[in-house]
Amino acid sequence: MNTQQKIITTALRLFSQNGYEKTSIRAIAREAHISLGLMYNYFKGKEDLLEAIFNDGLKDIQDSFAFPKDSTAPIAALIHNIFQILEEKREYWRLLHSIRMQHHLMARFAEKQEAVNNYILTEISLMLERQGYDNPMQEAILLYATIDGIAAHYFMNEKYPVHRIARLLTDKYTKPVRYNAKH
Repeated sequence: MNTQQKIITTALRLFSQNGYEKTSIRAIAREAHISLGLMYNYFKGKEDLLEAIFNDGLKDIQDSFAFPKDSTAPIAALIHNIFQILEEKREYWRLLHSIRMQHHLMARFAEKQEAVNNYILTEISLMLERQGYDNPMQEAILLYATIDGIAAHYFMNEKYPVHRIARLLTDKYTKPVRYNAKH
């Protein structure tokens, strides 16, 4: 692991254990076994470090959409990818989830977060539209909120049946759509 990644990993662990506000840049350097000066060569401060962590999350989001666009079950693939990433990087995403709820921290990323949310909702909406949903954007908002809620429960409860719930969600979105009789 290179020094920059070591710093990010250490900060992530300390932010997760102690909270962002209570973690000093000095504590991160000490725990990463590097000098404070070297730490500042990589990051100007905690906010820059938090931004690096946030940017790593953007890559995971893009990776969750990494499946063939002509997939016959894109929503199932998306749900699978999301929960696989959440499981593999549970601590990272638990931290990022908790930071998202701290508006004073997220203010720095508000524009970027809005762009990410729009990207996610647009992509999901297009998938649902291809599956024949009447209101694909509203359904995308519902699916996104559901995934977010499942993730929150998974982060709070070690025994949460995330795989079973993900399968139920997958089943909901892979069954044929029933059109409203008014059409």
